[in-house]
Amino acid sequence: MSPSSTSFALVVILIISSLSISNSSSLKPVHSLEANEVKCRDITRHMKSCIDWTKSGYKNNKVPPKACCNQIFKLNTMGKDSQAEVAICECVKAGLQDPNINAKAAESLTWGCKVLLAYPTTPKVNCSEITAPNTKF
Repeated sequence: MSPSSTSFALVVILIISSLSISNSSSLKPVHSLEANEVKCRDITRHMKSCIDWTKSGYKNNKVPPKACCNQIFKLNTMGKDSQAEVAICECVKAGLQDPNINAKAAESLTWGCKVLLAYPTTPKVNCSEITAPNTKF
């Protein structure tokens, strides 16, 4: 495993642990982060179920699991301002560098979860071009 994929996997695990939901009907608001508060290890840790799905789960189920979608939704609410959104985007982008991730599955995360992030979930995204506000479709 390359250092970037290891870092991303650790970040996904951290995100999931701190934002884990025991019951999807009990979604709680997430603390909005300032850019200097964004920690990639935390972002990627919480995205573990999404990463697992993009590696192999998409083969059996074309829709991301509920746990993943809950995390994508929370990710969408984490950035307090555009600088924080850029920092979060950079964390997600770094995590998507893992060669075991299916790029098409990663790109379909937001669509499958019906959450529109301010950036696409692709390893080639230019995070510095984020201008759109967070919205949900």
